[in-house]
Amino acid sequence: MRANRDLAWMTGALVALGGVAWGTSVSAQDVPRAAASPSVESPQAPLRISPRGALVRAMVLPGWGHAAIGSYTRGAFYFAFESLTAYTFLRTRARLGDARERAAFRESFLRAGLASSGVTDPAAIAAALDGDDVLQGLEALSASRENQQEDLLAFGIFMVFLTGADAFVSAHLARFPAPIDVQVAPSATGGLEAAVRVPLPR
Repeated sequence: MRANRDLAWMTGALVALGGVAWGTSVSAQDVPRAAASPSVESPQAPLRISPRGALVRAMVLPGWGHAAIGSYTRGAFYFAFESLTAYTFLRTRARLGDARERAAFRESFLRAGLASSGVTDPAAIAAALDGDDVLQGLEALSASRENQQEDLLAFGIFMVFLTGADAFVSAHLARFPAPIDVQVAPSATGGLEAAVRVPLPR
């Protein structure tokens, strides 16, 4: 009986020591994962500018307000998009000027031909101009380019306000704490361990 009790005591002690050693190894494995979590170890850095400052910067220069709050990808998108809009507007404006010059030259040419033919009646001159297909095509092209210019101008103004509003909202959202961090890692028993970290204000 005494031998059995001694054997049972030794077996229990070995099991307890094995449990402590296993728990220590698991805890040692878990420490690097907790230390590597950016949401726990690195607090959120304060913004350099206010949301209103981000709005003003974004409306003055596309992408400036977003870059000031660290949102470089969105800033680059708005800068590229508004630059493309401005380039298209300037190119359409140049084409509109060219179409107007060609229409004016064609009209002067027709008027000079009518004058050399002795046609001085305003109604006859207007009818001749309206009947010229080249002049009518150039005037239609000028009208189309003018409409494109107005649409691009309105769209550019809209994008300026949209960029400012997005920078304003992004600056506000950047002041919120980091979102909930969910981490999943394999456990020592072959399963999965899930950890949910919620940052709390200090």
